[in-house]
Amino acid sequence: MDIDSIEQAIRERRTIRTLSNQAISMEVIDELLTSSSYAPYHSKEEPWEVIIVNAAQDRQLFVEKIMESYDRLNTWAHYDQQNLATAKKRTRDYFLAVPLTLIVTAPTHESEKMNLEAVGAVSAFIQNFQLAAWSKQIGVTWRTIPVIFDEKFKQAVGVTAERQIIGLLDISAIDETMKIPTSRRKSVDQWTAQLSDKIAEMSEGNE
Repeated sequence: MDIDSIEQAIRERRTIRTLSNQAISMEVIDELLTSSSYAPYHSKEEPWEVIIVNAAQDRQLFVEKIMESYDRLNTWAHYDQQNLATAKKRTRDYFLAVPLTLIVTAPTHESEKMNLEAVGAVSAFIQNFQLAAWSKQIGVTWRTIPVIFDEKFKQAVGVTAERQIIGLLDISAIDETMKIPTSRRKSVDQWTAQLSDKIAEMSEGNE
């Protein structure tokens, strides 16, 4: 994977859900986290905190708490009930097979402005991580599954009540045999507008 520019990395990065058995050293993860920490933020202190799940016993506990949360939140109600046992096993096996997960959190603020700033900064941190990882042939899946809003799950995995989970990052090396997914984006003119045109459009709608 040859990356010549930041723009190329942004356009070519993909979410990688296929798992590889190739090991990723903690030295590499530390380097990626250091690069990620150069994201912009509004507060006096960097708002991101990261919990690392990679040791076998931590992985077992983490997956156990995910499955308990799925039960507690009745997440399984959305699955095919005739094949529920198979779905539960497939879900458990997948999460157990993920080589490394990062639980990325931001502070929770009563102030809407400060909360928005914290979430925005930590989201930029996560995007930095994804791009830096991609440059080293490491894939990342940024998950916002229902468990991240479950207070009991948060407490069980070490997230304090004063913080919110912005994402669970599943990390795996990109194997050369993996098929990299394609991605489509709408053209710029479909989601941009001049201020004057937008105001005129809103005025017409209010008539």
